[in-house]
Amino acid sequence: MGNGIVLGPLLLAVDRGLAVLCIAVFLGLTALAGRFRFPRVASVATSAIVVGLVTARIGYVAAHWGSYADAPLSALAVWQGGFSAIAGIAGAAVTLAIRLGRGRALWAGWGALAAASGLWFGLQAFIPPVTYGPFPYHAVLTTPAGAPLPLGRLRGRPFVVNLWATWCGPCRRELPMLAAAASRDGEVPILLADQGEAPATVAGFLSREGIGAQHVALDPARSLSGAFEVAGYPATAFVAADGTIVQLQLGELSRAALADGIDLARKHR
Repeated sequence: MGNGIVLGPLLLAVDRGLAVLCIAVFLGLTALAGRFRFPRVASVATSAIVVGLVTARIGYVAAHWGSYADAPLSALAVWQGGFSAIAGIAGAAVTLAIRLGRGRALWAGWGALAAASGLWFGLQAFIPPVTYGPFPYHAVLTTPAGAPLPLGRLRGRPFVVNLWATWCGPCRRELPMLAAAASRDGEVPILLADQGEAPATVAGFLSREGIGAQHVALDPARSLSGAFEVAGYPATAFVAADGTIVQLQLGELSRAALADGIDLARKHR
C-alpha cells in the first residue's frame, strides 16, 4: 500500500526518488553536451540545479504561506519535502540564460532542462495512482493507560492517523507539530499511533518531551503498519469520512503537507 522506496533504514517517497532521477538525467545530458561541443553548459549545470531547488522551495512556501505563517523558520525544513516543480524549472532556466548568454550553448542547456522536465511530468502522468483502500477500523489499539481504543468511533468523519516510534528521528521531530495540530479546536481528529513499543517506553518519552497523551494510541502488534504495508516510519494516513484512505504520506510531514492532506480528506466524495 505504501508509495515509498526503502533503502536500508531510509524511507524515500516516490516523488523524491523521481526528482533525484530527473536531476541525474539533467546532469548527464549537460555532461554530454560539455564533452562533445559546449563545455560551458556542463560548468553551469550545478549552479542551475542549486538555484532551481531554492526557487522550487520558495515557490512552494509562497503557495502554502498560510501553513508557515505561524512558524516561518519551519520553511527551512527542506527535508520534509515541499517543492514547486514549475518554480524550480523556471529558476534553473533563468540561471542558464544568465550564465550562458545568447547562443547555441544556451539552447543546449535548455534542451537538457526540457528533457529532464519532460521526464518528470511524463512519469507523473503515466505512473498509475496508488489505491490505498479502506481504513482498517478493526485494528486493535489501546490508550497509553492500556484501555481499549475502538477505532469505530472515527467512522463518518475525516481523520488522520500517524504511525510513529520513539526511536525514529523524523517521528520525534514532527510529533510536537502533530500533537499541537491535534489539540486545536475544530480540526479533524489526529491519532498518533505508536508502533510496537511498550507502554512504559512511550510514556517516558512523552513525559520527557512534554507531549500530552490525549491523542496518542498504542499499536502493540503494529497492525496498522501491516494494513498500510509500510516498512518504515513515520507514515501518515489521511482518511475520508467514508473510510477511504485518500493519501498515505511517507516520511516526515510538514505543516503544509498536513494541511493539504486534511483538505483532500475533507473534499473526498
